[in-house]
Amino acid sequence: MGDETSFQVLREASNNDKRTLVRHSLGFYRALILNGLYTLQDTAGFDVKDTSHFIPALKHCIAVHPILSAAVQNQDTETPRFVRPTSLNLHNHLDLVDTALSAEPSSEDDLSIITQITKGVHDKVFPQVDQRPPWKIVVVPLPNKPGETGPQRVYIIFAYSHSHGDGKSGLAFHRTFLQGLKMGESRYDCSPIYQPPSTPLPPPLEKACKLPISWSYLLQTFLKSAIPDTVQRLLTFQSSGSPNIWTGEPTSYDPSNFRTGSEVLIIKKAQLDSILQICRDHKVRFTGVFNHLLVSVVDNILPKETPARTFHGDIVVDLRSLIPAFAPNDMTNSVSAMYETSTPSQRSSHLNSADGLKYSDAFWESARETTTRLAECAKTLSDQPIGLMPYVGKFRPWLLGKLSKKRDLSYEISNLVVFDPQAGSLSETASDIEPKGWNIERMIFSQPADVTGAALSFQLVSIQGGDMLITLNWQLGVLGVPKEEVFVKDILAGIDAALTRICSE
Repeated sequence: MGDETSFQVLREASNNDKRTLVRHSLGFYRALILNGLYTLQDTAGFDVKDTSHFIPALKHCIAVHPILSAAVQNQDTETPRFVRPTSLNLHNHLDLVDTALSAEPSSEDDLSIITQITKGVHDKVFPQVDQRPPWKIVVVPLPNKPGETGPQRVYIIFAYSHSHGDGKSGLAFHRTFLQGLKMGESRYDCSPIYQPPSTPLPPPLEKACKLPISWSYLLQTFLKSAIPDTVQRLLTFQSSGSPNIWTGEPTSYDPSNFRTGSEVLIIKKAQLDSILQICRDHKVRFTGVFNHLLVSVVDNILPKETPARTFHGDIVVDLRSLIPAFAPNDMTNSVSAMYETSTPSQRSSHLNSADGLKYSDAFWESARETTTRLAECAKTLSDQPIGLMPYVGKFRPWLLGKLSKKRDLSYEISNLVVFDPQAGSLSETASDIEPKGWNIERMIFSQPADVTGAALSFQLVSIQGGDMLITLNWQLGVLGVPKEEVFVKDILAGIDAALTRICSE
């Protein structure tokens, strides 16, 4: 009962869809994850270790977000399509991990445990995607400290295929899931079998808007890929293939030994507030500052014998606000990217020469330039890298052709900024229902190992009125340094020290 075997065809996959679907089909990029730390003040009648109690909230999410009821047929071809099973068995989309903490658990223990669990979820391939929508939640209850009578805490790991949404789609899921928990069983029962509504999918990005590409942008893009690096330097093109750019090891994929590495840094609210005020004083955004801090830190931590000291990265840009067809809480793929290159000569003036400790005017000017470029990129649909997808042709040979080649990027930054779990509150959607005492006090954004992606992947998200969490992920074995975990921990420690230095100036 509840086998997902009868289907309604929803739509053919677009080029933007294929980009993500083919990566999943090849195993190159698996589960994208948004973790939420949920709290429940009144636990009467709700057992967080009984997954059936979460089923009504899942049904609410599926009713609100039609992509959650979409399976993928023909994923292994160049013509995949989205289909909807007539019924879903939610047992296929719901797992429980019962943790056992030490006698004196702390928030650091919590973070270590959820990071280890998350890495395992990242690396699993979604099964039977032609019958089951590729997503799941993992419920991770956390015990209180001995003698503590505070609220019940439980991590909800939302793992999903990138074909079903970008990072902000994960936030949209958690916001809707929170609403569903507050409604309890007032709208949906606890049966695992659910017949989803026949709501159409949001249009793909290419249908929702025009992504015009100018001839000059197109020509420069093709010249970069076709002209040798030596000629590109003469023409002043920025070449990600330059031998001077650090990108770790060449791309590689061994399905039997493919794992995600992950480390997390917490920026506490008090420090975050200070940093953001300093950014405002300097007329910059945090992402612009973070971009220049991280390249300096990585440069300092790389082994001295590493010859490549230039870094080429991308910063993810959200286009939602430019697309009327997409609402802020829709689960869609609506991101593009802006590229940044940092050379040793540019970084040489970022610290004051007098003491070598304070950040110079040149550093803040570089951060302002990045901030300005990001703002300009986020204001237009023209000449966006995502608009080049129609020129790729066949996606499978394109991605396979990247194996054993130098990576395009040193790093990627994806900043989801601030998550307000109460935005679009229950009072707006179900004012007749008495809400239960659920809340979300922490979010963690985490991307899986990406075979053809950047060597280092930074994910940032903060909770409204709370802390920021920075996650640094990578594919194990590709950084080209002796001790990868030590290297990555040192990067995060260096970023933490740099942010502390900024606060002390």
